[in-house]
Amino acid sequence: MSNRLTILLIISAIFLLTNQSFAQNFVLPDGEYMDTTFTQNKKCSGAYAYFYSVGGKYPENSASLLKKAQTFLQQKNEIYTNSGYITFRFMIDCEGRRAPATQVLQTDEKYASFHFAKNLVDELYGFFKTLDKWVTGKSKDGDTYSYKAFLTFKIKNGKVINIIP
Repeated sequence: MSNRLTILLIISAIFLLTNQSFAQNFVLPDGEYMDTTFTQNKKCSGAYAYFYSVGGKYPENSASLLKKAQTFLQQKNEIYTNSGYITFRFMIDCEGRRAPATQVLQTDEKYASFHFAKNLVDELYGFFKTLDKWVTGKSKDGDTYSYKAFLTFKIKNGKVINIIP
């Protein structure tokens, strides 16, 4: 292998390991996904619930998350356009850890299917990956469950103006 190729491979590896927004995208007939690797936590049963039935909301309020997301995006100082919604759907296991497999849903302001600039989606995903305080989903009788959750970024003229829920 030539020295140039070796250097290029090393630089590429460093970029991939240090760029927290990097994620592999797959577009399939049933949707778009990022970081599609998924392994079931052996401590969790195969059963899962939806976030609202097991108290699975992230423990920070939307206003706090919005400020953090805006600060995170300002670090790159990129200019984006378009308006609509970018939603990440994902699974939190019975121990409160997020599984990497994430579905990406993108719509315009009228909820029609739409694709934002890949860099914006990657940056929001990079922010999303910093959220590490997910709660354990518990039923009323105290059993723990893995649960499906989502996080939606409302975009107006390329700026994040709200985070849902």
